[in-house]
Amino acid sequence: MLVDKVFVYGSLRSGMFNYEKLLKGKVKGLKKGTIYGELFHIENKGYPAVICGEEEITGELMTFKNFNKTLFELDELENFKVLDENSEYLREFVEVSLEDGTKETAYFYKYNTKSILNKEDKLLKVKSGDWFKR
Repeated sequence: MLVDKVFVYGSLRSGMFNYEKLLKGKVKGLKKGTIYGELFHIENKGYPAVICGEEEITGELMTFKNFNKTLFELDELENFKVLDENSEYLREFVEVSLEDGTKETAYFYKYNTKSILNKEDKLLKVKSGDWFKR
């Protein structure tokens, strides 16, 4: 499957610190959208985590001017390495529902509950489904 979009739900959303640091000037397109899962704030790390679930999570669907280069940079930020079961996050496919009712497939970074990097984490549930409103 050829995917050229990424869904972000936390510090990479427009206006947030990792957007400013990593994505500013690289984004070609941005749409508001939602995915299904469970959203948490990692208290000891200061950023969010999504795991499988049935709750609506708010975020943004992004396309980039140089997709492959930006995806590589995002993989580094999310501590994701292909075929490494101890990656902090896993890059997976997700269906994104957009405001106009359409759906698109994108990559997103799912929190790896089995990683040794995450075993000390303190997860606080974000009931609103929006990390901005935690």
